[in-house]
Amino acid sequence: MSTAAEPAGAETPPAGPAPLLEVRDLVKHFPIRAGLLRRVVGAVRAVEGVSFDLPEGETLGLVGESGCGKSTTARLVLRLIEPTSGTVRFDGQDVLASHGQSMQRLRRQMQIIFQDPYASLNPRMTVGAIVGEPLTVHSDVVDGGRADRKARVQELLQTVGLSPEHYNRYPHEFSGGQRQRIGIARAIALNPRLLICDEPVSALDVSIQAQVLNLLSELQERLGLTYLFIAHDLAVVRHISRRVAVMYLGRIVEVGTTEDLYTAPRHPYTAALLSAIPVPDPVVERSRSRIVLSGDVPNPANPPSGCRFHPRCPRAQAVCAQEEPELVDDVPGRQLACHFPLD
Repeated sequence: MSTAAEPAGAETPPAGPAPLLEVRDLVKHFPIRAGLLRRVVGAVRAVEGVSFDLPEGETLGLVGESGCGKSTTARLVLRLIEPTSGTVRFDGQDVLASHGQSMQRLRRQMQIIFQDPYASLNPRMTVGAIVGEPLTVHSDVVDGGRADRKARVQELLQTVGLSPEHYNRYPHEFSGGQRQRIGIARAIALNPRLLICDEPVSALDVSIQAQVLNLLSELQERLGLTYLFIAHDLAVVRHISRRVAVMYLGRIVEVGTTEDLYTAPRHPYTAALLSAIPVPDPVVERSRSRIVLSGDVPNPANPPSGCRFHPRCPRAQAVCAQEEPELVDDVPGRQLACHFPLD
């Protein structure tokens, strides 16, 4: 039996490449226990329905106040902690359904740079042992024996701007910036495709931050890395990210390109964050108006009803306390969760 012919010129548009990382409705509740029997009496709603896509080769900045769930999201993506619900797909593979060797192969492709370069390095291990540990766990990455692994580690140290002669030194012999370079060398040892940067420069001096950011940009271009860059400093995120997602109290409230989001924020919380960035020109700094939010961030164990930002929002109306806005497509290239966005 013949089927009806499609209209002339009607063609199905080719599907674009799937994102390297797909996160859908990610939720994490930490139980609150009390009493002698340690019974569960509540839950801290650290991450509540987070969704985003990250194409290969790009950098997505994840920003927000301390305690909004950024680092928890990073650990959920890598499955360092188990989520309450949601899905995480890496290159089409379900991360949360993977186990054993399948999960080990995934971990090789997804690595993390931790925030504190003083706490993330074992003080009892030499730099060579720290950077070479991933090569020992995934022994098939480097063919050969101990000499080949040592050569690979020294190559990695040189790649991040350290001397190969530092192989036998210990972390306490290095500055904060040098320790973070060691952490970066460890993270790229297995040639990953995705690198999660969990506030990698927040513990460093301002003079060192630019050096580490420039190193990350160079490595991305040279190695074809994809970054999920987490920070609370919006000036840092603007320097390195192509797209930015803004989190507030466990939810993403706005996503857009760096240029659009920084020049014309649509969510009132995004506008308040941007107004807090200091301007180096004293004349401009004195003349501009700063948005000061009232109150404190609500308790994530007992979040407000409706929009979580409404108790502090200068544009809030009655509907904001009753209905929670969904993250939906707004203007082209922008996603927004707000009942009364900025013009």
